[in-house]
Amino acid sequence: MSHDERVTHPDQHDAADTAGSASPNNPQPVREHEDDRLDQAGHAEAPHTQPSPQDRRRRKLRRSVVAGAVLVVVALIVAVFTVPINVVIEAPGPTWNVLDNGSSSSQDVLKVSGTETYPTEGALRMTTVSVSGCPGYPVTTADLIVAWFSADRRIVDRNQVCPQDQSAEQVEATGKAQMTASQDSAVIAALVETGKAGAMHLTVTQVTEQQTSTGIQTGDVLETITPEGGQTTTITSFSQLRELMTTIAEGTRVTLGVRRGEQQTSAALTTIAPQEGATGSLLGLSLKISVDSQVDATFSLSDVGGPSAGMMFALGIVDEITPGALTGGKDISGTGTIDMTGQVGPIGGIQQKMAGARKAGSTFFLAPASNCDEVKGHEPKGMQVFAVRTLHEAVTATQAIASGDTSGLATCSAR
Repeated sequence: MSHDERVTHPDQHDAADTAGSASPNNPQPVREHEDDRLDQAGHAEAPHTQPSPQDRRRRKLRRSVVAGAVLVVVALIVAVFTVPINVVIEAPGPTWNVLDNGSSSSQDVLKVSGTETYPTEGALRMTTVSVSGCPGYPVTTADLIVAWFSADRRIVDRNQVCPQDQSAEQVEATGKAQMTASQDSAVIAALVETGKAGAMHLTVTQVTEQQTSTGIQTGDVLETITPEGGQTTTITSFSQLRELMTTIAEGTRVTLGVRRGEQQTSAALTTIAPQEGATGSLLGLSLKISVDSQVDATFSLSDVGGPSAGMMFALGIVDEITPGALTGGKDISGTGTIDMTGQVGPIGGIQQKMAGARKAGSTFFLAPASNCDEVKGHEPKGMQVFAVRTLHEAVTATQAIASGDTSGLATCSAR
């Protein structure tokens, strides 16, 4: 087949027909040459164009920009997960049943000695807050993002929890000291509540800076108080002294009868202004409260710090040293500081503690009445929260929960 059959132009096709009678020995060199050029033009690739120096510079710049952007993104991702930021995140922490006798842990959480104890049932759970952001437990931007979208986490200023001028060791030591003090207060409050406390002693541990007119010394044990021109009152308890001081005006000269070592003596002072909103006056003394009792209680929670478990410790002691199961087998959680007179005080992280308690299985929660503003509207689903102001109210609430009739108990929603 000749080249002429591939020509696509009509005029060339007609010319090929005309030449069909020519002798094979008389080829058409010009036509063949033209056909070859057509064939080459139809099938040859376009010639390769070399990029200009400007194009090469643009391509190099684009590659550099992309590489730089990738490095920035990688650096940001690394920073999000590694660079600490100066905030604290509070999250629900673990709970401990203070009635646990070792059945679910390696040791007793609470152990009472020196008096007869009784079997307990159910749970009285002390609650905790897991804190990140203090020395040794850094918070990153990734942690912060998670906290923003979590209903159970709270972001707080670090200085409210662990001031920056404190080391990890100092923060831990402070927490342990607060825990020890709360345990001591819980023991005395429980003994007073159950009537197992003997005589109470108020020992001076410090004269405050505000008090500048006293002959009282550290270590003196207060026994009597006599306002100028008034009657002498024998001091039998801290609550009695506190009540008496509400009736004595600021600036009153009083005489204190004290036991100093083996000697009984007296010292005078002028009372000072009470705290804002309070009535009466103050002695301007720091007092240590102790009672005569053979009862001793020890707690085995070395990794937990802070004062907020005091109320639950006291409830556990009350349950241990009184007949019958205080909880009636119910699972009850709670929180609150406690002093030696049984007053329940506010704590931090109440919402996180309620969430942790619900996760642990509690359906009842005892909260300090002074925390009610933070409790309202944040009660976990399926949990009843009751407000208490004293250890006695906490005992009464626990008994009501055990009986199944909580209609008479105070709630934060009703306050």
